Amino acid sequence: MGSVGKQVTTGAAWMVGLKLIERSIGMLSTVILARLLMPEDFGLVAMAMAVVALLEVLGQFGFDFALIRNRTATRAHYDSAWTVSVCYGVIAGVTIAGLAIPASNFFDEPRLIDILYVLGALAVLQGLENIGTVDFRKDFEFRKDFTLLLSKKLIAFIFTVALALIFRSYWALIAGTAISRIMGVVLSYYLHPYRPNINFSKAKELFGFSKWIVLTRVIQYLGAQGPTFLIARHMDATALGFYRVGREISTLPTSELIFPIMRAVFPGYSAVAHDKKLLAKTFLNVQAAIVTLTFPAGVGIALLADPIVMLLLGPNWLDAIPLIQILGFYGAISVLQATNFSIFTVLGKPHLSAAIRGFEVMLLLPSLGAALTINQSLPGVALTILAVHAISIPVSMYYLSKLIPISAKDRIKVTWRPLVATGAMLVSVISVTSAIPANGNGVYSSAILLSVAVLTGAVIYALSLYILWGASKKPDGPEKVLLELFSKWLGGARNE
Repeated sequence: MGSVGKQVTTGAAWMVGLKLIERSIGMLSTVILARLLMPEDFGLVAMAMAVVALLEVLGQFGFDFALIRNRTATRAHYDSAWTVSVCYGVIAGVTIAGLAIPASNFFDEPRLIDILYVLGALAVLQGLENIGTVDFRKDFEFRKDFTLLLSKKLIAFIFTVALALIFRSYWALIAGTAISRIMGVVLSYYLHPYRPNINFSKAKELFGFSKWIVLTRVIQYLGAQGPTFLIARHMDATALGFYRVGREISTLPTSELIFPIMRAVFPGYSAVAHDKKLLAKTFLNVQAAIVTLTFPAGVGIALLADPIVMLLLGPNWLDAIPLIQILGFYGAISVLQATNFSIFTVLGKPHLSAAIRGFEVMLLLPSLGAALTINQSLPGVALTILAVHAISIPVSMYYLSKLIPISAKDRIKVTWRPLVATGAMLVSVISVTSAIPANGNGVYSSAILLSVAVLTGAVIYALSLYILWGASKKPDGPEKVLLELFSKWLGGARNE
């Protein structure tokens, strides 16, 4: 493995480690807050964040990707990126405040007004973050990126839970967001010495790259927040709370691992983008690793939704169970799409991501609107999301094969083992959950069922994967990397 490959692997390890810790914190936070607050509180905040998210998406210009791709970027490029972000932060803050009353009227929810005023102020603050932290990824200094992201998350968690214990109000969720934004700005200047100045000289050049990224993110917003608006419009804040928490739980082991891995590998993709064969090989290795780690986790969440909800969220959240059962499979297959889009971006073809996302949204929103009009059912919403995503993935794969030398056979070659092993895990988990008698829906019985099922599924998956890898003559791949890491850990433990 070359130096770039080692740096990418190291970066991915740091980012995955970060996300595992961060999601453990996030999971603990969700569990605690679900016990302290009501579904309506989560739904109310989801309404406010749906409004804010559009302005945030419009301001995510992708300047970080542009600066990472440009190995000769000057101070003027960095200053211009920061200046545009500051200006947009002010515009976004004023716009969010201006939308407070219209949004309150749209959702028929007067409590949104004060919430959006606070979030508008935070948008102004967020625009001040230090652009210099982009160099953490550009220079493969992932330890510093790890420190920045984790510190922000941990501090926000402590304050959110403390305020929820005191006030038992949705304002605890808003306060957590505020602390996270404030610490993001403070830590960005503390951890990186770069001090930006006002400069617009390279803004046009940066926008030339970012326009398609912005469009893609706007379309992503429509796909992610469209269901929020439709559910809130056709149902109520409580139903929306079930949907938002159910979706978060169901996609925890998949989407949240995708983010750190892709954050780490994008600089590596950029470094080898000139060599299409090497880029294709790197892409396949990354996809194999992602499927190996995330696919069984997504399927496992879907299979164990009932005891997960009872143990972690409590009886107030039972209506989230069918959502998690369906959206767990959505999370499992979504990993295939994320890896495709990163290649479009690194090859300077972000318009393809925009087109494919647009196709997906054009299918999703009318389908969801019709489903909610005919039958106001949250499981129906989840099934629609899963079906539309499954349709769009082959389209993305087709266009990717036109850019780099990758065939369907190549994809199958690096993913069939974890997919078959996941099938074996699925059978074992269903057998275990069927064999253990259901002694009510108490926390104790749910804890026993979940513990036994998770242990059984993990052992069967790992054993099946190892057998299949051995039967394939032990090729290079994630199995070999994971086995080497385990051997080093075991050797280190013995020497202590």
